[in-house]
Amino acid sequence: MTPAEYQALTSPRLSHPARSLYLLYLRHQARGDETQPLDYPSLGRALAVQGEGEYRYRVTPAGLTELIDELQQAGLLVLQQRAHPQHYHGARFRLELKRLQGLTPLPARQFAMHPDWRPDEQLDGLARLCGLLDSRYDDTELGEFIAYWLGRPEVFENQHQWMLRFVRQLKKQRALRRDTNPAPATGYQQQAAPTSTDTGPSKRAREMMEEAQRLRDEQQESHDEKDT
Repeated sequence: MTPAEYQALTSPRLSHPARSLYLLYLRHQARGDETQPLDYPSLGRALAVQGEGEYRYRVTPAGLTELIDELQQAGLLVLQQRAHPQHYHGARFRLELKRLQGLTPLPARQFAMHPDWRPDEQLDGLARLCGLLDSRYDDTELGEFIAYWLGRPEVFENQHQWMLRFVRQLKKQRALRRDTNPAPATGYQQQAAPTSTDTGPSKRAREMMEEAQRLRDEQQESHDEKDT
């Protein structure tokens, strides 16, 4: 499973039957990143839960159509060919997020934010997946992100999750810039995007990081004094 699939499948908006349909049947039976023509009777049998002489869970054809609609809305399926306008029996789909094999696998280790944290080379692919077409950033944006989370040492995330938080911050900041600095009505001029730099955070960002670290140290010293 790719990180993109994992992110979509763990969304609280996706129902458990839809997750089961994708993982246990559609993905398992797919050839590469495309499904076989969907067969509603087979899908129904794959999802059915049978008890003692009766079914404890069965899905109707209309229910199957709703589950497939869920998977499309989550970005997991993209319709390639449809035989009937009212249902998906016989239809083919592309497993869109399975194609994103290049993203870094989800690491098991989680860690608190630290001053040396940096996004890795997979940031661009993750940003595009989240709707941010330009993933370039400057040292102030990075420094503010690090400084903010240095002040919350109780938060542990893995690398993928930290990058996802960073992408969301970039999207929010750029949306605010567009709201406060609208483009002139008399013409269009593309605003240069901030460029990534490897020189580290700016002076202002370093000061914020140092202040967050100082507050964190004071909290730790206060905690140690109470323990003694």
